[in-house]
Amino acid sequence: MNNFKASLIAILLVSTTAGATGLPAPDFSKWASKTLKDAGVTDARVVETKYPFSFTFCRKDSSSLWRYDVMSIEQLNALQQGKTVKPLSEAERTVEVESGSESCKAVI
Repeated sequence: MNNFKASLIAILLVSTTAGATGLPAPDFSKWASKTLKDAGVTDARVVETKYPFSFTFCRKDSSSLWRYDVMSIEQLNALQQGKTVKPLSEAERTVEVESGSESCKAVI
């Protein structure tokens, strides 16, 4: 678990440092696409991956924008404090953000 915590913190630091120095933010879209595919979502297009543990996506033939959370902010905060956290269930990971999203209408 300590390696996992160290990896999470390293990713956060790299993302923050890149943004602070004017470098482009890391592109997590390939990771997001693979995560969706591993979760059984094969008909989606990733819209935004601002945060390395959360991203938004649109499903084919749907105008709803969805957010997929690998980890919540509460879990990340708990890990930074050295606490153990339980992973999110599959139902907790996928949340509808916006029905009739302009971002998703281009996919339909």
